[in-house]
Amino acid sequence: MSETSTEFPLKRIDALARCACALGACGVWYHRIVIEGAHNLPREGAALLLPKHHAYRDILLEGVLLRRITGRYATYVMKAGLWGVIERFGGLRVVRPKDIRRIVDREERRREIARARAANQKMQDYLSGLYSHGEVVISHPEGMRIQDEMGLLQKEVIEHVVKVEQQLGIRVPLIPIGMEYESYARPNARAYFRVDEPFYADAFADVNGVMNYLDDRLRILSGLSQ
Repeated sequence: MSETSTEFPLKRIDALARCACALGACGVWYHRIVIEGAHNLPREGAALLLPKHHAYRDILLEGVLLRRITGRYATYVMKAGLWGVIERFGGLRVVRPKDIRRIVDREERRREIARARAANQKMQDYLSGLYSHGEVVISHPEGMRIQDEMGLLQKEVIEHVVKVEQQLGIRVPLIPIGMEYESYARPNARAYFRVDEPFYADAFADVNGVMNYLDDRLRILSGLSQ
């Protein structure tokens, strides 16, 4: 069970998450980590962390640094193609629209859409439970790895946060995190981990306003051009 919640039926097993952090420590050793804005990481309560996604190692570094700085573990929103066991380490699988568009056969694609809707609804219900029980969620808003440039941000996770806030009467802080690597291959190259100040979706007129702000902040925090 989670160290932050003893009642919610958490899929993550923190002993396994601890093992993942031990593995991720190799990445911390390989790179020279520079952390900016560490005080903005949440020590308690629900939060949605929104990091720039360059490479697979981002996930390990995020988990290690969150644990070292706050003592907490997170649940990661990840693509459905990953093994089911990943949920025991803190993953939460979501079926992405682009995964379904790859299916050529019409009937198979229609059946997969129905399955995806049911699976994603269960995922959203679980995500709502995480927020209501004060858990940390991490979602890479681009939905994929894109090195050294910004991809198009996906707004589904933000739309869900807005819905949860309205239904449960809570406010979930949104925290952009910039990532920038001096080199992906050179040992001891700096890796910058920049944590922005939390902001809230209700400060904007609509979700598009949230996404525009998030895009701007991630570009600046990751050292990318506008």
